[in-house]
Amino acid sequence: MFESKYAVPRNIDKLISKLKITTDSHNSYIKFLKKYNVIAFDEDVFDYFIDCQGESLPLEIMFGFSKKRDREDIIANNWMYSNRIPKRSIAIASLNFGDLLCLYPTGKVYHWDHEVNDLYFDKTVRNGYLEQNLDLKLVANSLTNF
Repeated sequence: MFESKYAVPRNIDKLISKLKITTDSHNSYIKFLKKYNVIAFDEDVFDYFIDCQGESLPLEIMFGFSKKRDREDIIANNWMYSNRIPKRSIAIASLNFGDLLCLYPTGKVYHWDHEVNDLYFDKTVRNGYLEQNLDLKLVANSLTNF
C-alpha cells in the first residue's frame, strides 16, 4: 500500500523516544514509524486523500526520520510548529498545502488548518498575537481508522 522513501533507521527506538510518545494510544503510530518511516506522496498526482468531515484533503508527506532534518522529518517539523499546534499533540503529516495532521495523546487524529488554527499577529498590540483557535477538526479516532 505505502512505500517508504527511506529505510527505517537502526536507532528507531532511540529516535521515537525523542518524540515523548509513550501512551498506549500511540502504539499504532509507533508501529507505522517502525514499518515505513517517511512516506512522500506524489504531489503532481495526489493519489491519496484524507476525508475530513466531508472534505477531501490531499496527503503530501507522512513524517518520519530524515537525516536532512527537512520538511519530511518529524522532529524538525514538531520543533518548528511547537508553539503553533496544540500542546501535547504531535504533527505526523502534511497535507492540503500547508496544513498538518496532529496526533493527540488520546490517539485521535485531527486536522490543523493553517488558515484557521495558526497564530496570527495582533496588529493592535506590539509583539502580540490573536487568541489561537484550538478547535481542530477530527479526522479519525485512531491512526488505523484513516
